[in-house]
Amino acid sequence: MRPGAMIAILFFAAPAAAQELPMTRAGLDSALAQYFAGADRNHDRRIDRGEAAEALGYSPSLLLDRRDVEPFLMDITPDGTLRLSLNENGPLSTAGMIDIAYRLADRDGDGLLSLAEVQAAGAAAFDAADKDRDGILDDRERQAAMDRLALFRKALSRG
Repeated sequence: MRPGAMIAILFFAAPAAAQELPMTRAGLDSALAQYFAGADRNHDRRIDRGEAAEALGYSPSLLLDRRDVEPFLMDITPDGTLRLSLNENGPLSTAGMIDIAYRLADRDGDGLLSLAEVQAAGAAAFDAADKDRDGILDDRERQAAMDRLALFRKALSRG
């Protein structure tokens, strides 16, 4: 799944890990609309970065703080060895990956997610999961999508 599509699926999957993905695109659209309405705390029909972070179970500052451009940090240990480490405020951090997904889902680039943008990202994720292109996720397709989601969520939980 593309990262932009992942934010739509994460919005849907955030309330309960045991919740299953809908079997049809219409079902996913409906589920995303319901969750979107709950995530839109100020009722302006847009989800800003703070609302998106809260909907995903993070502090609003996660998507509001500035991010470093460097993915890694290099320093010298006391014994003179060079050490490369992940920049916890860089693009590969939890915040950085969610930020990338948010920007990819924000198709018009206005910094806000509309329901149409979230549903379009969800549709892309659904289409990627629907391997036989029959418009329905069978048990195997749905499980594969949930497995990919679990990997993405695991990556996000590390930072």
